[in-house]
Amino acid sequence: MSGYTIIPQVIAYSGEIVDDPIIYVPDDGTDRGERLSYQDPKSSDYLNGVLRARVKTNRAGVVRMRKLNTRRQWACMDHGMCQVCGKFARDPQTKRLWWLLVPPVFEQVDVDSGRTNAPPICQTCIPFALRDCPMLLRNVTLWSVGWTESAGVLGDLYRPNVCGIPHLKLKNVFVPWDNFRRLPDTLATSQVLLLKDMRQHDLPEPAPPDPEPIHPVGVPELAWPPPRTQDRASPHRS
Repeated sequence: MSGYTIIPQVIAYSGEIVDDPIIYVPDDGTDRGERLSYQDPKSSDYLNGVLRARVKTNRAGVVRMRKLNTRRQWACMDHGMCQVCGKFARDPQTKRLWWLLVPPVFEQVDVDSGRTNAPPICQTCIPFALRDCPMLLRNVTLWSVGWTESAGVLGDLYRPNVCGIPHLKLKNVFVPWDNFRRLPDTLATSQVLLLKDMRQHDLPEPAPPDPEPIHPVGVPELAWPPPRTQDRASPHRS
């Protein structure tokens, strides 16, 4: 499988992938008068004008270590949950959240702020992530964050072809909430947060080897779409 001995709860499984067909449907509220939709639309498909990728949450099939489960990633971002164990990651003493960040999933915006689609991590899980995750072998930095707000989504950008069928144009594109031209053409796969009041910290030592793989169990499924939280900036446009 992989070198992981702890399977992060945010990771996707092959049996969770949903390949429902997408189409363009009329919408007078967009620039072109149309937007992406699933053929069998549901009220939970959209958030702020963007279509979110459907996924299951049954953890069935083979672990896909390079892919995030959209629903679990979104819940981690909205509720400040640890991407590894699924528990709430906020430091009880300082009330700050912790992040392990590497350049592929982090974009610096200012001296103490930046954007990422990587969920937070609790202090307990940091040494285990450093031990298991190959992505964290180089250029990883540890930060505590005082404030977050939703900046937009990471997703696949489509445009209609001459027959009006969605054609994939770009993958893994950051689309901010105020980009109203691109939102109707985007299939969102993860939420992107703006991290504010960032403070860098020294990395701890990686955890010692663990002989047996551990899968996340007993992590509660939260309401979907998740409710807005009280302790951070309002994440979405009204």
